[in-house]
This record gives sequence, structure tokens and C-alpha cells, in this order.
Amino acid sequence: MTSLQSRILVAVIGFPVVVYLIIQNSLILLSLLVVATFLAVKEYIKMRPESISWFMWGWGILYIIFGMFSFYSLRQIDENGSAFALLLFVGVSINDTFSYFIGKAFGKNKLAKNISPNKTYEGLLGGLLGSIILVDFFDVMIFDIMLNEKIFLIFVLNIIGLFGDLLESYLKRKANVKDSSSLLLGHGGMLDRIDSLLLTSLVTFFYVLIR
Repeated sequence: MTSLQSRILVAVIGFPVVVYLIIQNSLILLSLLVVATFLAVKEYIKMRPESISWFMWGWGILYIIFGMFSFYSLRQIDENGSAFALLLFVGVSINDTFSYFIGKAFGKNKLAKNISPNKTYEGLLGGLLGSIILVDFFDVMIFDIMLNEKIFLIFVLNIIGLFGDLLESYLKRKANVKDSSSLLLGHGGMLDRIDSLLLTSLVTFFYVLIR
């Protein structure tokens, strides 16, 4: 099975299940997020290079825990907060998909070759397109989104999500590993799957609190 085939298999099975659990907001969702946090922290601890102290590396553990806590809290806040949680999960996946395929097809100009060699400006624009389509879809089909919130959400999904991805790529460079683990076939490990979701959830959670 190729990397692309395994990515599609994981997405086809996992994506609708998680979307359903977010909508239902059952105890199973909380259990799933706890397990995902545990696996991501375990992968992160295992990646630590000997040249970096536990004190410095330990901040990343708090980042993972608070990122996942922010995502779950968004689901609990209110009706709009719940929609934001769903939008974030779907949006990160859509952004990643558009970035991957458009980057593969048209990517020539490297975005951060010393951190993540496969990232290109073309892929970034593809992710931007995917984010715009998704936010507009949510605005029309699920809940009204004001223009300033649209701009914020597109920025979060595209730029903040990119920084979350690059941060994990930087840490993997430090640890000299390609993926955080091989848990999810072509998707890498759990940390590889939630890297963008962690930072976007933190930023969106604080935005929802203060708006």
C-alpha cells in the first residue's frame, strides 16, 4: 500500500467518525481526546534528543495538553463555540488536503526548506483556497459568520495552522525523525495529525473567550 493509499484509508475511516463524535458530544469524544493526548505526549517524549534538557522539552508536553484541552473546551462553551470546534477539525483537514494535493501538483517554490522541505508557497495558496471554501460553506449551511470572523478563521486555519505544523516539523528536525511514529500509516503518528489543531485550537479558544 502506497503512502497516498494509506492516507486515504485513514481519512475515509477516521474523519467521519470524529466529525460524528464532535456533533454528538458524548463521553466517547472526551475519551477519544484523552487517548489522542496520551499518544501524542508519549510520541513527543520518545522524540526528545539527548542534547535538549527535560526542562526545555517539557514545555511541549504542556503545549499538547493545553491545545487538546482548548479544543474540547470550544466544544463545551456554547452553540457557536461548538460550531467553531467542528469547523476547526474539518478546516484543518481540508486545509491539509488542499495543501497536499496542490503542492504535489504545482509546488515549486519552497516555503521553509530547512524545516519542512515539502512545504511550498503553492501548497500554502491551495490551503488558503480550501479554507475560504470551507468557511463560506459553514456560513451558508451551518451558522452565520460575520466578515471579521471569516477573516479571523481563514487566518487561523491557514497561517496559525501552518505555524503549528512547522513547529512540530522543527522539533522533529531536532530529534532527527521523519514522523512522530508510524501509528497512522501514511499519516505518521498522532502528533503529526494534531500538530495544526493544537495551535489553532489555542488561538480560537482565546478568541471565543474575549469576543
